Amino acid sequence: MLKVTILLFVQISILFAATPNWVGSFNIDQTCDPDRCCCFHGQIIITNRYPTTYTLAAGVYGAAPYCGTNHILSFPKPTGFTTMIVSDGDKFHFQLSKDSTELSITYEQEDLARCVGHAVRG
Repeated sequence: MLKVTILLFVQISILFAATPNWVGSFNIDQTCDPDRCCCFHGQIIITNRYPTTYTLAAGVYGAAPYCGTNHILSFPKPTGFTTMIVSDGDKFHFQLSKDSTELSITYEQEDLARCVGHAVRG
C-alpha cells in the first residue's frame, strides 16, 4: 500500500508542476544602477517569434556610451524558469518566478561589472 501511495503522489505532483510563461510584458523597476551599468528601462517585452525562438525587446539606458537605447535579443525557448542570453560578450541571466509574474535579471558586462534588475508582469 505504501508503494502505491508514493507513486500516486509523484504522478499528481508532476501533473500540477508549474509551467513557465515567458511571453508578455514586464515593467522594469529602478533596481539597476545606471551610473555603473547599462540598465533595462521601461518594459521588457518577450514575444514568441517562432515555435522554438523568443525575442526580447527592451529600452536601455546608462552612463556608458556603448549602452545604446534599446536591445532586441533572440534566444531559444527556455524549458524551465531560467535562461541565459549572450550578446556581444555580455551575459544576461534571467530567472522567472514560479508563478511567471516576476523576472529577475543579472547582467554580467564584458568589463566584469555585475548588475541586477527586476521586472513585474504588466
